[in-house]
Amino acid sequence: MARKMSATERAARDVLNKYVRDGLMERSQANATIRNGLHIAETTVRREYAEKGWGSALYYGQKVAAARADFDAAKGMVARRMKGGRLLAAEMYAAVFAVVEAEEGPREGAERLTPEQAEMVMGTVRDTAREVRETAVARRPYSRST
Repeated sequence: MARKMSATERAARDVLNKYVRDGLMERSQANATIRNGLHIAETTVRREYAEKGWGSALYYGQKVAAARADFDAAKGMVARRMKGGRLLAAEMYAAVFAVVEAEEGPREGAERLTPEQAEMVMGTVRDTAREVRETAVARRPYSRST
């Protein structure tokens, strides 16, 4: 008889299955990641959300957007592998957060966003902030850089 999978494990496996399908990791690596890392991710997210009231979909979306930008900008096999690991961890934490938030119930005034929506919003925020910084630097007539 098959064992019953928890909702957090299902969410993490959905994230990891994408990496397995794309050939970025083997099934055995995905299973080891679940076995060794899911408990840490779930415990951390649950404790921060339930006990301390920390975390939001936008927080985890920001982490995923930053990790994805770093991964896309990485050059070389080793750099892409390292940045891919960071992206995988960020996506796994975001998926676990979505499940924990659904189980614990949303906090008052919290936005109801999926991890994908939060990543898109925070990616847009990062791009806009970068454009504003670049525009401000270009307008300065006396910059200190020489």
